[in-house]
Amino acid sequence: MRAWSTSLLAALLCLPRLVTAQDGGVPAEAPDDAAAASQPAAGDSGRAATSQPASQPAERPDARPPLPEWAPKLSASVKPAMALLGDPVTMTITVRHRRGISVTLPLQLELGKFTELSREDRSRDLAAAKGQISDLEQVFVLRLAAYELGELTLPPIEVTALGPRGELIALRTEPIPIRIRGVLRNEPNAKPKGLEPPVSVFQRTWLLVYLTLALAAAGIVVAVTLLLSRRLRERRERLRPPPPPVPAHIVALERLAAVRVEELIAAQRYKELYLLLSEIVRQYVGGRWGFDALEMTTTEISDALAARSVSEEARARFDRYFESCDLVKFAKYRPEAQAAREGVQEAIQLVRSTSAADQARPDAPPPAATTPPSPGGEHTAQGGDHAG
Repeated sequence: MRAWSTSLLAALLCLPRLVTAQDGGVPAEAPDDAAAASQPAAGDSGRAATSQPASQPAERPDARPPLPEWAPKLSASVKPAMALLGDPVTMTITVRHRRGISVTLPLQLELGKFTELSREDRSRDLAAAKGQISDLEQVFVLRLAAYELGELTLPPIEVTALGPRGELIALRTEPIPIRIRGVLRNEPNAKPKGLEPPVSVFQRTWLLVYLTLALAAAGIVVAVTLLLSRRLRERRERLRPPPPPVPAHIVALERLAAVRVEELIAAQRYKELYLLLSEIVRQYVGGRWGFDALEMTTTEISDALAARSVSEEARARFDRYFESCDLVKFAKYRPEAQAAREGVQEAIQLVRSTSAADQARPDAPPPAATTPPSPGGEHTAQGGDHAG
């Protein structure tokens, strides 16, 4: 017992020396693992010693660096502070900054229980004192809505600012409480409304279909009526007898009356005059006795008239007239003016004396037998009648 007490007393006496040796930097015995880990490494001999533990930093982790002197001034407001469920809430963020600084709002915002409806961005110049550079005011207007009841908080919204030298900083608004209440708050003993019977929002009707069919039927009836009336009118026109043809002597006399005799004689256009007279008389002969006299010679016309039992006297008169016309047309003969006028009268007398109307009358006087105008402009009357 005495030996154990003596050993304990010796150990207590040696303890102050061990502590003194460790504080002085000379170990009395080999350190354990925890003590070795707390010792500085050989390469860290130049680092300043600190009295704080190795696991705690020298500064607080929540300390923020100071903002630069060009940092914009940020303010935010919300109207109204209390809104109904689903009603829009307007948040206005005002940023005042110097020229040369760009302020932007992110496209995607963390709004918590709020939903962005729309946004608007506008800016204006703030007039400063004379000789100073004016500031700019950037205003962001956000229209938000909440679809949850209760005391909600609009989270901070971050605004990014780009400095004059390319520095980028982020500014945040303060959280804003907003109260959202329901529309039935002021109604006592509010209860859910019962189920209503179904309401018909669309009722099938055939009125438009019937109206369309009636209009289509009316259109078809009108079209068929017009078509039938047109067909009947065309049929009546086809069945109607054509008007009787104008007699050949009427056509010839009208054409002879329309010849500008004096004008052609004054211009000495005798060939043109006789060409026209010969054509009118030939057309008359062909129409009167039914053959194409315009494409025949004088001899062929005489033979055709003989085949149709035309009197020899009439054939002789036509032969003499066509031959006198041929002298002017082909032999370049130039008759006198009076002879040309008499040639026109002779053509009229030929048409009248040989027309079917004159020959059909029993009391009609016999046609005067005249000779066509001679190249010298003289002609003689046979049978007692003068051609003129």
